Amino acid sequence: MASFQDLGLREPLLRALEDEGLDRPTALQAAAIPVLRREGNLVARASSGAGRTLAYGLGVLDRLKPRAEPEGGGGEGDEGGETTPPGTRLLVLRPSGEDAARTALELVPYAHALDLTVAGSGGGWGTPAGQADVLVATPGEVLEAVRTSGVKLEGVEAVVVDGASEISALGGWEALETLFDHVPRDAQRVVVTAESSEGVEDLVSRRVKRAMRYPAEAALEDQAEEVAAAGIVGYVPVNERDKVNVAARLLGGGGDDAAPVLYCRTDERAAQVAEALALRGFAVGDADDPDVDVAVVGAHGEDDDEEGSAAGTAISFDVPPDEETLRARHSGEFTGFVLVEPRELAHLRQIAKRAGFQAQPAGIAGEEPSPSAAELRGYRGQLRRAIREEDLAAQMLILEPLFEDFTPIEVAAAASALLRRKAPPPPEPGAAPAPRVPRTTRAPAVGSVDAGPPPSAIARLFVSVGERDGVRASDLVGAIAGEADLPGSAIGKIDIRDTFSIVEVPSDAAERVIQSLNGTTMRGRALRVDYDRQRRTAGPGGPRREDR
Repeated sequence: MASFQDLGLREPLLRALEDEGLDRPTALQAAAIPVLRREGNLVARASSGAGRTLAYGLGVLDRLKPRAEPEGGGGEGDEGGETTPPGTRLLVLRPSGEDAARTALELVPYAHALDLTVAGSGGGWGTPAGQADVLVATPGEVLEAVRTSGVKLEGVEAVVVDGASEISALGGWEALETLFDHVPRDAQRVVVTAESSEGVEDLVSRRVKRAMRYPAEAALEDQAEEVAAAGIVGYVPVNERDKVNVAARLLGGGGDDAAPVLYCRTDERAAQVAEALALRGFAVGDADDPDVDVAVVGAHGEDDDEEGSAAGTAISFDVPPDEETLRARHSGEFTGFVLVEPRELAHLRQIAKRAGFQAQPAGIAGEEPSPSAAELRGYRGQLRRAIREEDLAAQMLILEPLFEDFTPIEVAAAASALLRRKAPPPPEPGAAPAPRVPRTTRAPAVGSVDAGPPPSAIARLFVSVGERDGVRASDLVGAIAGEADLPGSAIGKIDIRDTFSIVEVPSDAAERVIQSLNGTTMRGRALRVDYDRQRRTAGPGGPRREDR
């Protein structure tokens, strides 16, 4: 197996990796880092658990040089090196503020090793966002900072879109497209997405030229043909803080002839888990020791265990980073368990599919003997279909802050209670069916309000105020009606997002609305109104710009 040293990383980064207990790259990191070090572009389909933050973080940071300082203190007449002005050099765009803050913290040890500064979402960083070398935030936050001159993007050397499908689902696509217009054309481009979609592929085709794809599309097709019933791997969704308790419960059953094997991401983590289990009374040791209750294996011990799970039940304390690791750990008739954080579920399902495994929850409750059993079965069937068919990555990001205070089971139970409370009662026998509501391809964003039926020929307009500004649908209707002399009944759907709104108006009145509202003030903000470019490949200003 390759090491980080084999990838040619600079010595400060290698020392930082050693301090973090990491010396073996994941499959994604091994493929991506050499490409990014050579300033190549990358499009990767990967989720949390594949090591995606370090894949692009190490690859891009390795080629960023510290800001040069003039010799002799920079006084007049000095002939030292040229000073690089402060400003964003690596821009990382994440779907939510919580995700951005976590990603920024993951990058800190490696950026600091190279004397580079980091700032993340929501403030609270020693370096102001506009002066940090590495800025990690949501597209909406960055765009607002650019508009207020708090952040300048002229010096950006690399831009990373980490979580493209989730950004789209959470309403950040318009801001993302606008930011690409502010980034230098020769800046390095990286797009990481959990799910491929038409919108993501359209962005890549226009904005990310000559990019390496991971995994290779041909390889994916070949894998799909080779998938066979290799076994079932059970997974247990669990928060990081509860992992030791859950692992202890799994190990407490006993009954195996051989000691179970618990796999951890690093040797340091394995030592910590082993100590925690020893405090609970487990005899912890090596896999070949007949007197132990459990063998805890780290990054190096995994290489020595060529039999994988043959020694005993395999439990992945950390989700495997790729399908090769999954196969090596979990093989045989019973493939063991994986402890997986909710945000890592999409990754586990992807690598399980490529490895030929079926991933399913480790525990399934039986049916209750009650008169409502049929209704409950139908309800569970709806949830199962949603789990298989819906894009859950964005929903995980919405719910993830709750997992700090509640277990995923409690959050799911609360969401289920709200969902069932709002569900309409079943129709009475013989009653006329309810009118059918056409399905849309995407659920409306928070703050979405229908202000009347849309006209037959409509135009979608972008308005530069949103929920964060305290704007309501009635404010937009009143402004359009008053300034553009357009009756409120002629205005279609109003979609209020975080930092902007989308308004549907009759096509023949669109120019009048744009001219009338541009420059006016709402909630203390000067309005910018234009055609919604997310739905238009060409508008009054011409076709979209295509970048490197």
